[in-house]
Order: sequence, then structure tokens, then C-alpha cells
Amino acid sequence: MRIFLIRHGQTDGNKKELIQGWLDMGLNATGIKQAKLLAKRLKNEKIDVFYSSDLKRAVLTTEEIKKYHPGKPWIKTPLLRERKFGLFEGIEIKKYYEVIKSYNIESYEFRPPFGESYSDVLKRAVNFFKQIYWKHKNQSVVVVAHGTFNRIFISYLLGISFKESMKIEQENTCLNIIDIGSKPRLIALNDFSHLNSN
Repeated sequence: MRIFLIRHGQTDGNKKELIQGWLDMGLNATGIKQAKLLAKRLKNEKIDVFYSSDLKRAVLTTEEIKKYHPGKPWIKTPLLRERKFGLFEGIEIKKYYEVIKSYNIESYEFRPPFGESYSDVLKRAVNFFKQIYWKHKNQSVVVVAHGTFNRIFISYLLGISFKESMKIEQENTCLNIIDIGSKPRLIALNDFSHLNSN
């Protein structure tokens, strides 16, 4: 199995450096352009099935890629949603980290009120992987999700700690490619070179 793991295109929330979580923001003009450039990059890849978060920013990104792969199945699922930040959704990322600092714990350990910790998101990621592995063992799967979800998913597949996973950058429309054989093999990480093309 080959997994093309993608982060959605830019939103106004990304531009303003806000915590989005489950807030349902669409792509801005830059995000749409990014998604189109990514779609061109993937147009000649063999893709058997699409999975995306059901949040607008992931759905709109997937729509652009799928234009080059008509007729392929596409499943939208809440399992791929971003980490839920509860009461902190909509605030500046900088302010969120100031709050965590006052608790004197790592951000991956923190569970925001009405939100999720890294461990909560990991449960969703594991559930999702088990579902797709048995259905698409010998296929190529596009997965369009979100920054924090992607970090946690990658950490699960590669067997690295939450602390290590926090160092993984995930730019808008970045591409991560993971081959799942006898053991997972990372082919590309946070690759957004397509954004440099016209």
C-alpha cells in the first residue's frame, strides 16, 4: 500500500495564525491555487481511492486533486478531522501556547476543555489506518487531512514519540508519501516543492 498523506490548502485561519481545530473554514484564494498546483503534481500518479476529512478545507483540496482522477471512489470521514481544540478554537496560536506554558506540561499532553489530546487523536488515526489497510492493502490511497492529525498519523506509522512528531513540519498542501510493506517506509515528508511551479 502507498499512502499519499496531504495537508489541506491555506485558509484565512492559517494566514491569521489561528487555532482552527473543528472550525469549518474553506480555502482562501492562495489555498485554492496551492490545491491546483498539488493536483497537477499528482495527475499522473496511480490513485485507487480518496479519503478526506469532512471539513471544508480538506474537501475543497481533495476536489482539485480528484479532477484528474474521475470515477475514483472518495470517502469523507470525521476520523480524519483536525485535533479538536474545544474552547481554544478561533484564538491565536501564540495565545494558545502561552496558556499551555502556564500549565507547565507538553502541548501533546494537554486536553483543551471540550477538546482532544494527542492520545485522543491517535485513537482516531489507528482506527482509520486499520480500516484502510485491510480494504486497500495493494492499492494507492490519497488521504487529505490536517497538520496535527498528519503528525500523529506519521508518528503512529513510523513508531516515533509524540514529542518527536511535534518537530514534523506540515505546510499547506504538503505531500507525505509512505509505503506500507513489511514495515512502513517514508518516501517523502512535508514536500511542497509543487508550490514553486507555475
